[in-house]
Amino acid sequence: MGNIEFVGIINDFFNAEIETQESIGIPENAHFIEDENWVDMSNPLNWFIIGVPIFAIILFIMAFKQRKNGIFNKEVRKDYNEKNKIIDKRKILTTILKRLFLFVFIFMLGILIVIPIHELLHCIAGALVGLDMKFGIDPVSFMAFAYTENPLTKAQFLVMSLTPLIILAIIPLIILFVTYPKKEKSFRKGLIYWILTCFIGCMIMSSCPDIIQSFNFIKNIPSNAIMENDYWYIPNE
Repeated sequence: MGNIEFVGIINDFFNAEIETQESIGIPENAHFIEDENWVDMSNPLNWFIIGVPIFAIILFIMAFKQRKNGIFNKEVRKDYNEKNKIIDKRKILTTILKRLFLFVFIFMLGILIVIPIHELLHCIAGALVGLDMKFGIDPVSFMAFAYTENPLTKAQFLVMSLTPLIILAIIPLIILFVTYPKKEKSFRKGLIYWILTCFIGCMIMSSCPDIIQSFNFIKNIPSNAIMENDYWYIPNE
């Protein structure tokens, strides 16, 4: 099992080069990782191409579920408004705006909390597969980051990269769809499930660079290769 080291606050981490130890014993015919066959994980357009359709699909599924007994059911909304004495159109608009403001506030707060958790999950997964991980914070971009200087196998990379997606998005999404009440009509529960669905969708969007890079590794790097810094090579070849 590897270690996790907190390297502190590094200014402008994403535009600065990380000081890494010089690689030892890399063959002269080692392959440079970043080449023309790789999908650019740093390009936000690629994130949207992958993330937006997935986001739209899970929102559609949840909206379909809520058509019978959730916030997209007209009778459920009407019953909720009557019970809470929200009859006047002006009061309905004010209530919607208050809910929207609260939703955005909670949503942004949740994102800020989850970002370092996402990176810590990279570290924990990496440590569990034998890598020495480093974790820190970049105050310029308001982002946490995680990396390793160890040589690693393709399997180690995939486990380290995809763990946050599985823990923060895939498993919660399955639980959300399985536990959604089928018969009980409730506006409040429907709203909570809708907010959680949106939040999980954002977790998938935030994992798009990990998905892209994992795709790159699966497609372009042999299963028996070792990756070190910006190169990959096959041992004893």
